[in-house]
Amino acid sequence: MEIENFMTASEFAEKVNTAYPTVAKWLRDGRVPGAIRQRIGSMEIWMIPVDVLKDFVRPKMGRPRKTESSKAARQTPAHGSKKRSLKKAAKKGARAK
Repeated sequence: MEIENFMTASEFAEKVNTAYPTVAKWLRDGRVPGAIRQRIGSMEIWMIPVDVLKDFVRPKMGRPRKTESSKAARQTPAHGSKKRSLKKAAKKGARAK
């Protein structure tokens, strides 16, 4: 393992124009391919292959889009929801009188 073929997390963050804490999270989550954690004395640093830069695709931000099955599950009423809505309607009707 030659040190010239690797860069640190802060160098990687600078090259992909991203904040260091974001890159650190990517590394912990395994989103940077080929990155390894190396112990040097009492410190641990991330070693990222230089070759990763040419193929690196920035992870998407935010919540993943809903699938058709998750959309359908949300539209199905929960068990007992009709009873609850009838009880609420009855209470509102009793208050109006």
